[in-house]
Amino acid sequence: MDNVEVIVRASARHNRRDAARMASRIIADIGEAGGFPIREVEAPSRDALVAVLVLTGGVEREVLKLVSQLPSPNLLIAHSGHNSLPAALEILARLRQDGGEGRILFGSPETIASELTGELSVSSAWQRLRFSRIGVIGDPSEWLVASHVDRAFVKGRLGIELVEIDLETLIERIGSASPSRHDVARLVKGSSSPPTPTKDKLKQAVAIYAGLRSLIEEHRLAACTVRCFDLLQHLENTSCYALSRLNDERVPAACEGDLQALFSLYLGVLISDRPALMGNLASVETNARSVTVAHCTCPLSLGSSYAVLSHFESDLGVGLDVDVPPGPCTLFRLGGERLDHLFVRQGTITGDPGREDLCRTQVLLSVDDEIDELLTAPLGNHHILLVGHHADTITRFFERYLHP
Repeated sequence: MDNVEVIVRASARHNRRDAARMASRIIADIGEAGGFPIREVEAPSRDALVAVLVLTGGVEREVLKLVSQLPSPNLLIAHSGHNSLPAALEILARLRQDGGEGRILFGSPETIASELTGELSVSSAWQRLRFSRIGVIGDPSEWLVASHVDRAFVKGRLGIELVEIDLETLIERIGSASPSRHDVARLVKGSSSPPTPTKDKLKQAVAIYAGLRSLIEEHRLAACTVRCFDLLQHLENTSCYALSRLNDERVPAACEGDLQALFSLYLGVLISDRPALMGNLASVETNARSVTVAHCTCPLSLGSSYAVLSHFESDLGVGLDVDVPPGPCTLFRLGGERLDHLFVRQGTITGDPGREDLCRTQVLLSVDDEIDELLTAPLGNHHILLVGHHADTITRFFERYLHP
């Protein structure tokens, strides 16, 4: 869903031609400010975000009748003339009295366009998330004692099918995969320093990607999570490169069989329209409002450079040290077996701590608001780091579709 349809309502007391010109100008200004397709329609289609332009006063009952046939939440666009905003206020008040949901979009074209962009992101994320197929490759790691999900809820509320795949099946696919020489060469050539792993381990890391990719295509998976530490035992290698590359290919792929983190990662990718990093919270300084996120699976596209090293905990196989440049960011996680808890904060990426006792990719964040609850009421370890500020959109999605 990437376009907006606007239904216009104006009082019959207003000159029809003048009203049409005014509506056309308002809609065009919003579209120009937002850079998305927007058009006036008499009746909505099924593949667009719908808003009602309350062009004048005197249309309250007509709009209430109209929105009763539209999907919730109802979006009312108002402007500062012709009693548009007073009418929209009255309409939304009655909607809420009747148990409905809605929002008034008011202000400059840029302000309204920004609100509609957020609504497009939320609606699109919901459409793409629902009824998707998610691969669970191996059981969750035994140390994930607070990261399970209610599978009946996931199926019933979200319509998502969890596809169980044995880890042995993945290992067989890896063994039969033919790693691309081009992929190996590209990984080596892009590294800012000579890779630490041997050439055989680099080839095997690409084979792990190929094996995972074949399962994703066979089972038509939109996302997956892997019990990755068991690969160390069987192959003396990791899925770090494979998960990094899958995330770069817009297939959200999580570590350690963590389903809560995977749903968070999946949502973050859909909302931001960019790859995201699933990481450990290695350090939380509440007074300084700083957080260090670390893992070995960072998507390469998030970095300005990268180095190919070994996996941190085991010193085996392949791990990725990605240099994520400074800039705005969002840190968040869904929690609870029904994904009905949310932690989300915005901040700024400020650097790389460069510590020897943490996973290879390390990102230091300066967070805008208090983060005490990370230590007093955590939802779990793994959190998702997004490039850019997306807290409002994530919160809107959560309150609309997940909050009980």
